[in-house]
Amino acid sequence: MYLGLKEMWHEKLRYTLLSGVLLLIALVVFMLAGLANGLSAGNRQAIDVWQARSVYLNKDANQTLTASQLKLTDRDKLSNQPVAPISVLSGTLRTNKNGLKTSISALATSRNSFLMPKVVSGHAINGKHQLLISAALKEKGFHIGQKVRVGTTNRTVKIVGTYAANTYMIAPTAYTDTSTLNWLKSLPITTGKRQSVNGFVTKQATFKNKHHGGLEKLSIATFINKIPGYSAEQLTLNTMIYFLFVIALAIIGIFMFVLTLQKKPLFGVLKVQGIGTNHILAALLTQSIAMALIGIILGLGITVGLAQIMPAGLPFAINWPQFGLYGLALLLASVIGALLSWRTVAKIDPVVALG
Repeated sequence: MYLGLKEMWHEKLRYTLLSGVLLLIALVVFMLAGLANGLSAGNRQAIDVWQARSVYLNKDANQTLTASQLKLTDRDKLSNQPVAPISVLSGTLRTNKNGLKTSISALATSRNSFLMPKVVSGHAINGKHQLLISAALKEKGFHIGQKVRVGTTNRTVKIVGTYAANTYMIAPTAYTDTSTLNWLKSLPITTGKRQSVNGFVTKQATFKNKHHGGLEKLSIATFINKIPGYSAEQLTLNTMIYFLFVIALAIIGIFMFVLTLQKKPLFGVLKVQGIGTNHILAALLTQSIAMALIGIILGLGITVGLAQIMPAGLPFAINWPQFGLYGLALLLASVIGALLSWRTVAKIDPVVALG
């Protein structure tokens, strides 16, 4: 260990350059992980708030909420546990007076269901054509008492309350009741149990019997993975991260191998003096671990700093357990890279190395 650290101190430039390369790799890993977490949270945040266990959709909807078409009467096929209807309309929230416009995911359920968010200002929906908006929409200029339009319809609804920031499919959410959303969609039936919904969300309910028509039960995890684009985004970003681990291993391995070849005469002298292969290898491991720790710690620090100044619209989230795991993975890659030189060190013949 002492020999490795002593050499690093003596050859500052060489080891600083490699530490800088590892710093860049660590920074890219943490940034990609943060973006992956941010995109994941932006797609699923509304679903996580539900704290539900299952979703029931039409079996022909390919497990996708927007493609599912059911009736409120289908609720009778489920047991008498808390079950909430859910409908969705992705579109533009806009006003006529001041020209405010932004994309949203409008969600609808029954007024007293557990899916309806907790109001933090204003009041809950208690009448027709009312809307609750996420705090993120309030920050964009929308406010309580304002009349707005959703999607391409010219029909207006009134904002009556706000709730904590919430997103679904990256867009801020707005909640209303089932009748109002069907009215905004210009559907023919906007009252009673024959109304259309996209699905049902439940914490405990199951099918009453084997004859459940066209309903299909999905776990929340499966439901989230079927959000359009969700799995592809996560797979793409995670694959890039895994390749970076391989790149880190290759860089450390190549660097240590080249150094080993350059220092064959030195290692020959050390072996003549009685210093064994294990001690030499321990010095190489010490150097690789030290460089990796410098790169990981600095990369993590820079990532946290950048997260504080990123635009609010950029989906980025820090997951400390995940970042810790990725840091350990980079450290392990560095150790494995250094161990690739073991055979070369072990085969050094002092007589041949000294000429």
